[in-house]
Amino acid sequence: MSFRAAKVVILGGGLAGLAAAVRLGELGVDCHLLEMRDRLGGRAGSFRDVEQNQWLDNCQHVLMGCCTALIDFYQRIGVEDRIRWHRTIHFVDERGRMDRLEADGLPAPLHLMGSVADLGFLKLSEKWMVSRAMHAMLKLGEAELSALHRTDFHTWLRIHGQSERLIERFWTTVIISALNEEPRNAAADYAMRVFRDGFLGHRRAYEVGLAKGSLQELYDPAGRAIERAGNAMLCSTRVESVEPRPGGGWSVRTNKGEIAAAHVISCLPFDGLSRIAPAKVMSKLGPLERIEVSPIVGVHLWFARPFLPVPLAALIGSPLHWVFDKGGGHVHGVISAARGLVDQPGEVIARMAVEEIRRCFPEARRIRPVRHRVIKEKRATFAIRPGIDDLRPDADIGMEDWFMAGDWCRTGWPATMEGAVRSGYRAVEAWCRRHRPEMADQIAIPDLPRAALATLPARLRGVHV
Repeated sequence: MSFRAAKVVILGGGLAGLAAAVRLGELGVDCHLLEMRDRLGGRAGSFRDVEQNQWLDNCQHVLMGCCTALIDFYQRIGVEDRIRWHRTIHFVDERGRMDRLEADGLPAPLHLMGSVADLGFLKLSEKWMVSRAMHAMLKLGEAELSALHRTDFHTWLRIHGQSERLIERFWTTVIISALNEEPRNAAADYAMRVFRDGFLGHRRAYEVGLAKGSLQELYDPAGRAIERAGNAMLCSTRVESVEPRPGGGWSVRTNKGEIAAAHVISCLPFDGLSRIAPAKVMSKLGPLERIEVSPIVGVHLWFARPFLPVPLAALIGSPLHWVFDKGGGHVHGVISAARGLVDQPGEVIARMAVEEIRRCFPEARRIRPVRHRVIKEKRATFAIRPGIDDLRPDADIGMEDWFMAGDWCRTGWPATMEGAVRSGYRAVEAWCRRHRPEMADQIAIPDLPRAALATLPARLRGVHV
């Protein structure tokens, strides 16, 4: 079987591929989007739980106010109203004591200062240490920040006077969820961008957005938007190989037939690319086998009745990092950088999650857990190790007819939904610069206004945040 030829074939229907296909469709460019699964979204997707007859997310994915490309993408496909924003982030310690992080009336980057000062799980001296470290982050210029890419965040924190207790209770709580990596394994520049851009850069940058339903409900409209643009979306279509065509272009061979493509945008994971990509493409990418991975474990728990007092909470000093109230006694727990747990039986992981929830939320001790479902994503993200950018390719790898996207590509972001969408936009921009230069400027990625210390009123400069 042969499909009709396409100007561009996009490999992979995760967020990077969806973002690229939507933007190409808006520009009137003919493309095919190929996805081997029967649903869209890739790793940030959902599956149908037959027993409960409901969509369950593989793992709880969130966006923040600083995720401007992702927000832009949701607006383009008309699902921005399906995101519920939370302006208060709750922290719960081992004693069940709850603290709140929320903006007050001060301008960024001072808007969270009052909340940090009130955090009960930190000592007074530790709050002072946190303020000094954040102040040091804000003072760094871009060149100084980039120079720290080969330093791990734990080392930087220790150099800047952060105690091991403080690193475990505060810095790790934030970083392990944002980067899916512990501070001692994470590149310092990426970790600091979480705080600079995600917490201090803008008054609303720290806010957390959650899908009101399943993630799958966000992606189906993207598929319809692609089809409305006159482009093809082929699901359950496995790409078997991509070979050069005589005279130019590519022959994309799938389990359902062959597609002739003038150009390819690959949005495939780095660890599966060599299986289908031709040698001349792989020679442009470097040693992808050196990219390490970091696992995530999602724990769906159903209790006899609801008990969580808040919609989402970070657990301090716990192997269970976050809990989310999904309604009706359904709690979704997330364990990031789960190397020590991912090979444990699901029963063991679920039992640990219940124990941690009962430790932090006393009300849960009187409620019976009814059912659980443990989702292990052993290769959830690439590991954001020091020096990782040496292995991450740009969208334009120096070829006229092959472009790269995926959250593992070089975007300035870690492995997040935001990074995936940015990579899709960048791939379309790179394609335009080579083939439709008059359109390239239409693919700019929106950014929140940055609040730098230099722009603050003189009386606030130098204040510790």
